[in-house]
Formats: sequence, C-alpha cells, structure tokens
Amino acid sequence: MGLSQIRKAIRSESLLLMRYLDLNGIESTRTLWPIALGYFDQVRILAGWCELGKAFRHFCTDRILSSQMGSQRYPRGRQILLNEWHEINNASRQNERC
Repeated sequence: MGLSQIRKAIRSESLLLMRYLDLNGIESTRTLWPIALGYFDQVRILAGWCELGKAFRHFCTDRILSSQMGSQRYPRGRQILLNEWHEINNASRQNERC
C-alpha cells in the first residue's frame, strides 16, 4: 500500500476503501474519508472519518493491507472535516485526567 495513493485521495477529497489489520490481528474492511497523514516517532497515522465506526478514527499506515481510491467525493469539504476533527480532539484532551 503506497502513501502516494493516500495522499492522492486526501488531495482529491476522495473515498478510500481499505483492508486493515487491528492490534489483535483482526482484519476489517473500511470505508474512509481520509483527511490527514501524521508522523510520530516511527509510525505514520492516517486520520479520517470511518463509515464503519461512524466517527473520526486513526489508522497506522503499516497495518493497511490494501487500499483503493473510490470515485466518490467527500460528503462535506476536507476543511470542514478537518475542523470537526480538531474540535473533537481538543475537547477530548480537555477532559483528560492526569
């Protein structure tokens, strides 16, 4: 699975169909509206709206088994999705307890 395909899906605001392997080794098929790639230490994270989970989710790119860009475009603009994602992440951080 190439990162160039993910970047292309983000730039064109296109649906991404992917097969993903979770931490427990369970494979799932996901329909994702990818909005951002992030890099942390030695892992790359793909953020997007996951239709299966009905929420924003983060996926380790090294556990994406395969992906295919769909022809369908985002239901809302990428900037709107990014703003919603930021709001949710900021709210969850404010509720964290040490």
